[in-house]
Amino acid sequence: MENSQFVRNIPNILTLSRIVLALSLIFIHPPLGALSFTIYCIAGFTDMADGFLARRIPGGGSRLGAELDSIADLVLALVGIFIILPVMEIWDWFWMVAIGFFVVKVLTASITGFIKHKRPLFLATIANKIAALLLFLCPVFYFIIGASLFINLYLVFLVAWFCMAITEEAVINMLLDKPDKGIKGIWEVREVNHRIRASEYENVNL
Repeated sequence: MENSQFVRNIPNILTLSRIVLALSLIFIHPPLGALSFTIYCIAGFTDMADGFLARRIPGGGSRLGAELDSIADLVLALVGIFIILPVMEIWDWFWMVAIGFFVVKVLTASITGFIKHKRPLFLATIANKIAALLLFLCPVFYFIIGASLFINLYLVFLVAWFCMAITEEAVINMLLDKPDKGIKGIWEVREVNHRIRASEYENVNL
């Protein structure tokens, strides 16, 4: 019984480890040294592993796990923006743009979530997952190939993708009848709302 409970908690353990690993990067110098880069990559791996295991392990997914995942992603993104990006030899303006986009994303998800659902709502859409992956890979590419035209062009693409992902999340928040953090994209809004209304109709007629 205890082993079964432990197995179900593995995704949450991985998520919590991502928070610890990300915070440890604050105290490791240099920020893009071999040790910090290794820890950064392990933290990124847990981001992929916890979601994969939560879907594969019976009972591995939970509302708590979803909330922890959002917090862990937030912490890793903050460390990436404030600890790693400033030491990368990239366009000076991108660091400020990254901070701006981070603030806009948090405010947009919070405001639209409060307006429609009375709570902040950060969605695990495919666009948001790709945005997180692109942001995570930026220091990885930099560590491997160094400052280059490729990195600068990559940053431009990253900014464009973040614009799209933030806009989609805000629109979905406003269109959903009820919060659904599992929605994959704006194309699922109609289906999710239909499922919510059908469930409410069944409950009323019970």
